[in-house]
Amino acid sequence: MKVVSVIGQKGGSSKSTVALNLAVCAEQAGYSVAVIDTDPQGSAHKWFERREAETPSIVREIDPDALPRLIKIAASNKTDLLIVDTPGKAEATALAVSELADLILAPVKPTQFDLETLGAVKRTIRIAEKMDAGWVMLSQVPASSKKIADEGEAAVQGYGLKLVPHKFMTRADFAYSMSSGLAATEFEPKGKAAEEARALFAWVRGILGLADPSKRKLADA
Repeated sequence: MKVVSVIGQKGGSSKSTVALNLAVCAEQAGYSVAVIDTDPQGSAHKWFERREAETPSIVREIDPDALPRLIKIAASNKTDLLIVDTPGKAEATALAVSELADLILAPVKPTQFDLETLGAVKRTIRIAEKMDAGWVMLSQVPASSKKIADEGEAAVQGYGLKLVPHKFMTRADFAYSMSSGLAATEFEPKGKAAEEARALFAWVRGILGLADPSKRKLADA
């Protein structure tokens, strides 16, 4: 089982959107997926309550000390991918989930106030001794301004952090799908938001080295 932790030091950076779109993309690709929602606001869990499908399963747990036990349970249930969604401005939780992660994703909007939080993000990842596993991805990037995207990328690199080669642009499909209990690939499978979600998951799958689930099932048989 692989663990992806989605962290950030500011609310509204699309952490839940990233986590849930990754979860659904992984499930659509044939993987067993679970999500832990550690945010007291419970955005991911509320999304699940709006959802008609019964998967991916989402557990709400705001106590970071409970995470190791939940991860063991997920592994015993033969979960392939566990995604942990975190609140903003909760360094203790961010540190705890970073220590347990195989991959750390830190979505950030390319605005001055948001980019200035990357120092705290870097400190958390460094304390967790997971610099090799930590990546920043740009989110809510205006599709009409390449300049803003370029400046955001330069800022991330200026902090000495690795940049995910995929970004989430500001797309209505992301907002509409989340409010409907869906992911972008379910709401509008051929839309640009769906393309961005699938591209991000393909990259994550490669970074984690997730085995092809169809080949694994053949081997188990």
